[in-house]
Amino acid sequence: MAEVIKISNKDALSKAVTLLAKGGVIVYPTETSYGLGVDAENDRAVKKIITIKKRNKNKKISVAFSDLKMAKKYLVVTKDAEKLCKAFLPGPLTLLVESKNHKIVGFRIPDHKFVLSLIRKLGKPITATSANISGEGDLYKIKDVIKIFDKKSDLIIDGGNLMKRKPSTVYDVTERKVIRKGPIPEKRINAVLA
Repeated sequence: MAEVIKISNKDALSKAVTLLAKGGVIVYPTETSYGLGVDAENDRAVKKIITIKKRNKNKKISVAFSDLKMAKKYLVVTKDAEKLCKAFLPGPLTLLVESKNHKIVGFRIPDHKFVLSLIRKLGKPITATSANISGEGDLYKIKDVIKIFDKKSDLIIDGGNLMKRKPSTVYDVTERKVIRKGPIPEKRINAVLA
């Protein structure tokens, strides 16, 4: 059974950080839908998420950073990627870029105070995949989150019911194309890169 803790609880942040550091799985609210988080550097924890989501192992899992400086430690942030970061992040945009070991990684900087504090306190990026079973809809209502993830996660951060928003726009910086349409339209991206 997952522990459910209100986001307003003063212990929510430290509990989440402690759990992530031990390889635990948390469900947390973002500016779009609820997300599923583990320490992105912990391969065993990332595998847990793939199993929980019943996700294809070849599908990459996006990663959330607290800021551009942290992202640059792990990723090759090109001039184009940097321009898009400055224009739209924190916010609902996931950028596909190369990591330092030449794999393509989707990363974002969420526009959510709690999540940014969590990543800063952990000192590492966390996974930024939506809290759902692959192929099923995103979750916005806390009762749905608890129903599905009560036995699948260690901690649920209750941010209440979220406004229904589209998942983030996914833009491949290496190929200069939108992979998934979302709140930030391609026109705005192209204008920034022009």
